[in-house]
Amino acid sequence: MKTIYQFIPDKKKRETVAKICREQNIALRELSLKDLNRTVAAICGVGMKTAAAHKSAPAMYMLPEIMLFYGIDDKGLDLFLDAYNMSGATMIRLKAVITLTNLGWTLYELAEELGKE
Repeated sequence: MKTIYQFIPDKKKRETVAKICREQNIALRELSLKDLNRTVAAICGVGMKTAAAHKSAPAMYMLPEIMLFYGIDDKGLDLFLDAYNMSGATMIRLKAVITLTNLGWTLYELAEELGKE
C-alpha cells in the first residue's frame, strides 16, 4: 500500500500533504517522538529482524520535519512531489524513500543520516 509517513509540525503543510494524499489515493500516517527509537520496519509494519545495535536518540532530541515514502514508485513519487511543489507550500527538507537498507534503521538514525546529506 502506498503510504507517506510524516512529522510536520506546520499545520498548513500537513493539510497540504493530506489533500494531495487524498487526491492520489496515498495513505498518510503521522510520526511522533514515540517513533524515534523504533526501526523504520516497525513503523511501516514490516516484519524484519535486525541484529545491528542502534543508537538511541538523545533525551532532548527534536525530531526535524521529515517525510518518508513507502511503496511509492518513481512515477508516483514524481506526481506527489510535483503536486506539493505546485501547492506553493514551503519545502520539506528531509525526505526519504524507504529501502531495504533504511528499513533496519531507527527513525532517529534515518533523520540523522538525511541531515548529513
